[in-house]
This record gives sequence, structure tokens and C-alpha cells, in this order.
Amino acid sequence: MRRLHRVAIFNDTRRTSHYGCEFVMETLIAELRARDIDPVFFWPMGVDWRGRPEVEQALRHVDAVIVNGEGSIHDSAERDRAHYLAEIAGYAHHSASIPAYLVNSSLYALEDSVVDKLRYFDAIYLRESRSLDALAGSGIAASVVPDLTLLVAPPPPAERSGVLGTDSVKSEVASSMKALCRAHGWHYSKLTHAARPRLADCGLRYDYVRRQAKWLHATLTGRNTRNRQEFLAYLASHRLLCTGRFHAVTLALATRTPFVAVESNTPKISGLLEDVFGSTRRVVPLAEVDEMADPAAQGWHADEEAALTEFLVSAHCRSKAMFDTIRTRLDARRMRG
Repeated sequence: MRRLHRVAIFNDTRRTSHYGCEFVMETLIAELRARDIDPVFFWPMGVDWRGRPEVEQALRHVDAVIVNGEGSIHDSAERDRAHYLAEIAGYAHHSASIPAYLVNSSLYALEDSVVDKLRYFDAIYLRESRSLDALAGSGIAASVVPDLTLLVAPPPPAERSGVLGTDSVKSEVASSMKALCRAHGWHYSKLTHAARPRLADCGLRYDYVRRQAKWLHATLTGRNTRNRQEFLAYLASHRLLCTGRFHAVTLALATRTPFVAVESNTPKISGLLEDVFGSTRRVVPLAEVDEMADPAAQGWHADEEAALTEFLVSAHCRSKAMFDTIRTRLDARRMRG
């Protein structure tokens, strides 16, 4: 019988009530537990861990740190989050003598000081090949393992109709997309929601209270309360997705839903599509979205369907290999004493 490893997860993105982030965390936890790696401590996204005694205490009682990078480590000259997420690896090594793994991450526009902090990670797994550019010339090794949302099980096939638009991390794109949907009679949904939270899904108790209040307010006002599985089925019921969200694109790929996308706050959508299709044809200017009178014209080409099938198989294989490698490394470290 294999012995259990205990880990701490940093950048727990469930607090955002974002469909993609919830799928990421659900998959991350499930894949770790399937290998007898138990996440016992969660540090929420957007909260600086430095100087927090509960972090120091937690690291004394775990075997490793896992950072769920997602889209958090970019533009370090303007974002403190890129610094403290990179810094946790060195802190784990020096204060607790435990390894750290950066998984499910994009990297973009990083200062040399942040890249140097990434050297302390025992392994780095990036969501798309373009993120390797941020490490160019550093001598830091990294592997490409596509986003964990690509492991979600798609809903049963259903007849597709209509167009679904979503928001964007860029407020001006989100506003324009919503206006376009209203003008064309398309459906519209944010990628964030207000589904009723479970205490087990909240890293800190105040997050649970905050999300419970958000859910109650949404219920009373009739706002979006679809949970992540309901949203996935809703997305898959449409003939075309128009989005400015990276995770909307990954969920469209996972459900084989044709889409067009406006680029996000970093080139991560373009990087992903280069990996899938060898092309960024489906990344378009917002004005071009407005001109799409016939959703059928945006359906999959035969070469895209073949490339997508190959990519999804590869994504599953690479993800499984990543988690297996983490387990093997933890076992080897334990045997060395």
C-alpha cells in the first residue's frame, strides 16, 4: 500500500466563482488524490502569502508545495502577484526543505528577478508553448502540459443551435461583447457565476461566507446561478461560441464547440491555438465578431477536427504523465529520507 503524501496548494482560484477555475481546481485535486497525494492546505488566489504565520506553520506539515499558476504570473513590472507566486518555491526550499511544483501556468512579460525566483521550482509545467518564451535564455527547463480544463468529461451530445457570447477579462471587450449579443439576439453569459458554494471548496472560511452571500444575492435578483456542469452543457448546446476568455476557449475545445475568440490580457489564447491547430485563425478582432452573420460558416474544418482530436488525446496523456511524475518524485524524495 502506498503511503500518503500531503501537499499545500497555492493560488486556489475557486474564490473567483469562475467556471474554468473551478474545473481546474476540481481536476487538480482529483488527479492528486488519485495518486495518494492529499491537498491539506489551500492558499487563495489574490492574497499575498508572505509574512503570514499560517503559511509558515502549514509548510512544516506537508511534503510539497503545488502552485496552480493559471493566468496569474505575467506583467511582473505591474503585478505583485507574479512576484509572490514565483517566490513561494524558494521559501519552501529554504524554510521547510520541501519541493515545489508550478503547474497549469502561463508566463508572460516577466522581469529577470521573477524568472530567477522560478529557478527554485523542482518542475515547471506550462499551459501553452508560447509561455516558454518567458524563460528563453534562462536555462530553466519547463514542459508543456495543456490546461487542466481539457480533462473535463464533455456532456452527452445534443442538438446545437444559436450563438453564445461571453465576457472577457478586459472590461471594454466584455462590454462590447455583451452589446453585440444584445444587438444580434445571441445568448450571453459571464464566465463567473454565483452557484451555492460548499465549505470544502473554499480555502478560507471568509471565502465561504463571501460566496454564500453572493449566491443569495444572485438568487434574489435572478442573476446567473448555473453551476459549472450546467454551464458546460449550455455551452455545448450552441453552434458557435464568441468569447474573450481563455477558459471559455478550453471548454469549447473540450466540448468540440466551434468558436471565435478575441485575445485576452496576454497572448495565451493565440498560444493555445497555435498548439492545437498550428494557426491563430480563430483569434479575431472584436469588429470581426460583429460581422458574423452565419454561425455555420465558422464550423470546424476537417483538418481542425483531426487536429483537435489529436490534441485532446495528447492533453490527457501529458496531464497524466505530469501527475505521475510528481508522485514518483515525492516517493523518491521520501526514500532518500
